[in-house]
Amino acid sequence: MKHLITSILLLAATTLSAQNNTPTDWQLANLKGKVKTIRTIPYSVQIKEDKVVKAPIANGSEFDKMPNLNNYQKDFNPQGYLTQEILYQNDDKFYNRTEYYYTPNGKLFETRYNSDKTYYAYNPDGYLVKVATYSPGGFLKYHHTNEVNPEGKVLKREIYQSNQLINIITYTYNKKGNPTQIRTENSSGELVSTEETKYNKHQRPVRIKISDEKNKSPYVITQKYNAQGDCIWFQVVGKQLSTYQYIYDDQGNWISMTTFVDGKPEQIIERTLQYYE
Repeated sequence: MKHLITSILLLAATTLSAQNNTPTDWQLANLKGKVKTIRTIPYSVQIKEDKVVKAPIANGSEFDKMPNLNNYQKDFNPQGYLTQEILYQNDDKFYNRTEYYYTPNGKLFETRYNSDKTYYAYNPDGYLVKVATYSPGGFLKYHHTNEVNPEGKVLKREIYQSNQLINIITYTYNKKGNPTQIRTENSSGELVSTEETKYNKHQRPVRIKISDEKNKSPYVITQKYNAQGDCIWFQVVGKQLSTYQYIYDDQGNWISMTTFVDGKPEQIIERTLQYYE
């Protein structure tokens, strides 16, 4: 459960990218100020003298060599876009790296992950319409195409493995331009899943309902936020409740987050942020 919030945040970032309005990576990460670098390190917790204190996650087992999505470094350019992401193992050793490259006018045109290269293509209006990933030998691994409206919103996305169609995703938006329904079909047009999202007045998702054809019981997520826009309540209905407490720096970015599961402290994540002057 403690890693579920990370998966949902990644999904949220993917959903925002579907809007094709190129929000900065600062915005996607809810960062304030001109952040240059973030280094995030997770810890387990212990209770000492009735206080929650951090403890190393690494325990000397094979677990130490596993990647941890909360153990990373992100570097940004002065315009607020990622230049690289480094993922670390539980023992803080290097796991992998993603690098981002931009055109002179700021458009993302290439990312490199391990030995794979991904290229980004835009229509004459500057909206993203195709993303393709190639192996080191130059073979097409997978790609997707976007059908966009005049405002650049993605209406339909087709996902291919090599050149074989795998999924078709369609998007519906509210008046603020945020997706309210995401419908996924297989290559035969059969429904795979639907995702319906409701937002608060600040356009942050507060209720996400995910349904699929294999599991007839919908998967419902509820979230609440504090004044800084950070999640303080996360629950899959009928499952465990995760709550979050934060400590902030002078810029308004959190530098420590403690996760509680059903009221019990579960994890501490600390962030070190460096800013452009």
